[in-house]
Amino acid sequence: MIIRVFRARIRKGRMAEFERMVREQSIPWLERSEGMLGYYPGKPQDDAGREFVMVSLWRDLDSLKQFAGSHWQDPVVTEEEAPLVEEMHAHHYIHFAQEAESTACGMNPD
Repeated sequence: MIIRVFRARIRKGRMAEFERMVREQSIPWLERSEGMLGYYPGKPQDDAGREFVMVSLWRDLDSLKQFAGSHWQDPVVTEEEAPLVEEMHAHHYIHFAQEAESTACGMNPD
């Protein structure tokens, strides 16, 4: 499983608009992607924050490449979201704690 962590700094005063676009464009795009296992969007806890995060889980690298294209290491946003983004990054990790199904998020149920 591949973990993709996308982070974006949103232009001042545009966070609400970006969040709306993520709900209307990015999330449906993710949900239609074969091999996407889950996603976790996040926004700042305070109104002054401008960083957005999206953690997505992918079955394998091929699934991620189908979604992000040949430059899968690069962050991607929709064409309409792009003008709202000041800076963005994407980082990728391999999930390594394939424990029993009863163990979630590295937590021991005992």
